Amino acid sequence: MTEEFLGKQRVSAAFKKTFTDKDPELDRIPAYIFSGACNAKLVGANIREFLQDSQVFAKAQIAAYERYKPDIMIMMWDLSMDIEAMGNELRYPDDSMSVVTKEFLADDKGKLSSLQIPDPHKDGRLPGYLDACIETKKVVKDAPVSAVIAGPWTIAMGLRGATNTLRDSIKDPDFIHELMEVSSQATIKFTEALSEIGVGVGFSEAPASCDLISPKMYKEFVFPYHKKIVDHFKAKKIGVGLHVCGNANPILEDLVKTGVSNLSVDSGSDLARAAEVTRGKAVLIGNVPTEMFLADSKEEMKASIKECIEKATNDSGYLLAPGCEVPTIAPPEKIDWFMQLAEEVGSYS
Repeated sequence: MTEEFLGKQRVSAAFKKTFTDKDPELDRIPAYIFSGACNAKLVGANIREFLQDSQVFAKAQIAAYERYKPDIMIMMWDLSMDIEAMGNELRYPDDSMSVVTKEFLADDKGKLSSLQIPDPHKDGRLPGYLDACIETKKVVKDAPVSAVIAGPWTIAMGLRGATNTLRDSIKDPDFIHELMEVSSQATIKFTEALSEIGVGVGFSEAPASCDLISPKMYKEFVFPYHKKIVDHFKAKKIGVGLHVCGNANPILEDLVKTGVSNLSVDSGSDLARAAEVTRGKAVLIGNVPTEMFLADSKEEMKASIKECIEKATNDSGYLLAPGCEVPTIAPPEKIDWFMQLAEEVGSYS
């Protein structure tokens, strides 16, 4: 097959295959990388500069696209943008991700009544993120540009703290529901701003993993708000995606029932089972272990990619991707491997 396909064509084909049963002829399975702070080194910046300067962020993501040519360009900054704009205090080390030093609701949940929904055009780093997305879209024409932002459970737990949130879910569930209403509105407002500039959106919900909360907790405190957000955007004919870190096996059916258009699962989840659950209902994304980007050999990564492709359904859409964000210390050469192997192992020819 000699025809040259664009990333946006491969991605569109995966969605058509999932939701219309149409199977356009393509060269290979679509593939992309969750690469954020690891891209800082491509423009000679440290991680603090990458996270605090939206122009550095945009330049790094554009450099990553031009080097790796993923089928989707992910705008992965960090997941603390919302909580910082809502009152959390952060510290920015030179060469590691931001660290929360003070949670807005940690000592006084009564402050919830004073919590403001941030304005994506004015508050914190949110405007910088929008600017970086706009700048990246000006350059990246052949692939979709997609945002990764915090979902409502990530925001809620970030504002209150993990231990307090888990305790409140037992002792004060009404408070958790009130907090989730506020955090959901924050997610909706940010997503609307991103949609207005033509950027796709996926919510990352690491704390929704069943490594941290029970399936019962997900159904009671998280699922209703995921569905509410998805329904809000479905009414506007906008699809949204969802990523859950770690083990999502016990809640896979619930995640699909939210109505998300695509579901990204980490290496802690069973990809074959996820393929069964998402078939015809959501595009499946995943789930090459991120440690493969630190692998000693290309063959080791190749075996992992091949295993994912073999597990993924062949009668519905599938996007090959890492299970989570590429480690900040990953050498660019090993990210090169991933896209090279995606072409080799994922080829339809």
